[in-house]
Amino acid sequence: MHEDENDSLGSSAAGWRAVALLCAALLLSLTDRLIINLVVDPIRTDLRLTDLDVSLLQGAGFAVIFALAGLPAGRLADRVNRRNLIAGGLALWSAATIACGLAGDFWSFLAARVAVGLGEAALVPAAASLIVDCFSPRRRGLALGVFSLGATFGAGSALFAGGVLLGWIEAGWFARAPWLATLAPWRQLMVLAGLPGFLLLPLLFLIREPMRRHSAGLIAVSAVLGRLVADNGMVLRVCLVKGALGVGDYALIAWLPTLLQRNHGMTSLEAGGLVGLSLTASGVAASVAGGALSDRLAQRWGEPSRTALLLVCYLLALAGATTTLLAHTSGQIALAFAVWALGSISGYVIGHVVMQESVPNEMRATTVALSLTVTALVGIGLGPTLVPLVAEHVFGGALQPAMGAISLGAALLALLVIWPPAVDRIRALRARPDA
Repeated sequence: MHEDENDSLGSSAAGWRAVALLCAALLLSLTDRLIINLVVDPIRTDLRLTDLDVSLLQGAGFAVIFALAGLPAGRLADRVNRRNLIAGGLALWSAATIACGLAGDFWSFLAARVAVGLGEAALVPAAASLIVDCFSPRRRGLALGVFSLGATFGAGSALFAGGVLLGWIEAGWFARAPWLATLAPWRQLMVLAGLPGFLLLPLLFLIREPMRRHSAGLIAVSAVLGRLVADNGMVLRVCLVKGALGVGDYALIAWLPTLLQRNHGMTSLEAGGLVGLSLTASGVAASVAGGALSDRLAQRWGEPSRTALLLVCYLLALAGATTTLLAHTSGQIALAFAVWALGSISGYVIGHVVMQESVPNEMRATTVALSLTVTALVGIGLGPTLVPLVAEHVFGGALQPAMGAISLGAALLALLVIWPPAVDRIRALRARPDA
């Protein structure tokens, strides 16, 4: 497919319709993944769990299967119809979210969370590969940025809309709903969160599977490994950075609502609204502006300039982590989280484009799946669980300094990992005559 044909496809209603529907699917996936963070204490009380038990449900219970299924799902997405693969995953994780609300003990809840992770594993690799085939290099940053809004709004809506919905449940709005009214409020919340996926499912079939550009079939695993370490290990480093920042992301997202409720006397609605507002405001700016700015730099100085922009993103995350340690009021905590999210999400979006442009078509979904596997194992798997462990053994049970220290270490590690190739590309750009 020629470049002008790509431009035509990328500007068509069909291309942007695909982005919109995939963005909605991503929104639902993040909502179903994170809504548990809003009802930690009710779940803990009802099922007689500890903070560590709940952290395993938030993190490792989801992350392990998400990571294990990610690479096979990515390889599968490089071969089969990506739209159909996404639709199957949506049906599975939506049903599993409902099952979370029906769990009777830790183990049944854990099994349902495992199924959520299995269903969500195929979404981002398949969607990112599909979107890249719909858009030319001049529009990929913006297109993937708009798609990433699903993650931003999904995380925000899990906390904000989830808090509103929980308030309605506790106010008796569903008191006459057959069967649903017999469940505890947190269980009703999980059941209701899983239902929208089945409404979106038929709409996904409006997406037209695009032709795979410049594809010569599935690449051998040895060739995939060689491409990961090429160019000073750029692709592999971006994957590792996503995992490092994921530790900070999920340490903060998992425990901020609980921190605001326990230490600042907020209700679930108030805590969810404040955290959701911070995340959504920063996330929208990071997703759209970050993607568009990287496109502008790529048009002016070439695709390698995107990597230099990653350094700015990770420095913002570092500033947010530092502010988390120093914050005293709920407003300061929310502001610190907003700064962190601005850096982390913009780095996520730009890193996605960097990876996609650094590998051939035949391994794009596999590459994205690898980054998600690292994020799941390191970020989701460790982030939520590290907070109660560090709080108990280092800070005498205090959540906030534990969250700040973990996110600070994550940001410093991200800068350390990406620094060598980023500096190399900055030097190469400065040496150009038009720099």
